[in-house]
Amino acid sequence: MNVKERRKHPRIPVRQAVSIKAAKGLKRGEMEDISLGGAFIRCEKPPRSNEKVLLNYIDHSKKMQVVAQVAWTNHEPEGSRGKPAGIGVKFLQFMNNQRTTER
Repeated sequence: MNVKERRKHPRIPVRQAVSIKAAKGLKRGEMEDISLGGAFIRCEKPPRSNEKVLLNYIDHSKKMQVVAQVAWTNHEPEGSRGKPAGIGVKFLQFMNNQRTTER
């Protein structure tokens, strides 16, 4: 079974700047694809697998904050997954405009 067959939600290609607050500080990245359940974020020196992170980005002129868990990391510039260095994240909680939405 390949990765696409295991995904619950289809991925949509995007180009979105994102900040990643991790245990070792703030990192900058670029979201390359997104779904209802998660995203791939290109970044140098990715956080560790299973680490919880806080993502901040702008979606349709709205500031978004999302608590996510790092599902996997790729430290290689063009690693075995065919993706650049970065992280796959699973969305845990969406927070925006003083409201929270549990996932």
